[in-house]
Amino acid sequence: MNVGIIGMGSVGMLMAAYLGRDHIVDVYVRNEEQKEKLNLKGIFCDAIGQPVSVNAHLLEEGLPKSYDVLIVAVKQTGIDSLLNNRFPSDTPVLFLQNGMGHIEKLLEKPYPAWVGIVEHGALKQDHCHVLHTGKGIVKIASVTKERNIEKIVSSFNHSDFPVEYEPDYKEMLISKLIVNTVINPLTALFKVNNGHIISNSYLRELAEAVCLEACLTLNRSFHEEWENVLTIAELTSENQSSMFKDLVEGRQTEVDAISGYILNKSRKPLPYHQFLVQGIHALQWERGIRING
Repeated sequence: MNVGIIGMGSVGMLMAAYLGRDHIVDVYVRNEEQKEKLNLKGIFCDAIGQPVSVNAHLLEEGLPKSYDVLIVAVKQTGIDSLLNNRFPSDTPVLFLQNGMGHIEKLLEKPYPAWVGIVEHGALKQDHCHVLHTGKGIVKIASVTKERNIEKIVSSFNHSDFPVEYEPDYKEMLISKLIVNTVINPLTALFKVNNGHIISNSYLRELAEAVCLEACLTLNRSFHEEWENVLTIAELTSENQSSMFKDLVEGRQTEVDAISGYILNKSRKPLPYHQFLVQGIHALQWERGIRING
């Protein structure tokens, strides 16, 4: 199949490396240097062991053709400008963002809009190298039109890189949202890897309180979601969360699309979520990083 991927951060690179073994993959970047290096060297993923060839293009030049599926792997903070693009109406577009702030906008699009969650750990080292730091699973669901989704998901699935179809996108995204609202801001505030959510008893107690607030707001089982949080924290124990990395590297975080989304959904005060949002905003302000709104 012909696959396009917009965004060559850690998740985009990981997807391109694994899918590029069996499919023709075009990637879209904003950096001329990265484009040239990817075309020359391909993508190196430590878990694969050999470079994977991709065709790199500058995003500003537009999409030269339609694809069997187009994957959007930019962060939530960069999604609005891409949603204004006129993607081909016959091309399924798979969005791999944290948070749920973009879902209502996808319902209005003429193309088949899909969403996915990536439960792998990945760390981008440079323009061509990505580390696969935690084995997990990719789950994909349809928001609008299904159009060959199960066939495409099956073609992506691999023994060392499992990809599964999920019938209910809301259930899938809400569960991931709860994981993110617990792990991301807490690890970013306390500057620790994901595994500290389990090993540090004080941090674990805070994490439970955040999880409970989220579950009460979203009408989810606390026991089931807390077990899921612990599972993901263990699978990615050595990883830095994306929010932690954003702060370290001076980028705008996704806290408003994650914890802020849950705050906006609640009719009751959520003191832990309020503190997390304010705390991350304070760190962004200290570092001169733009804050949403």
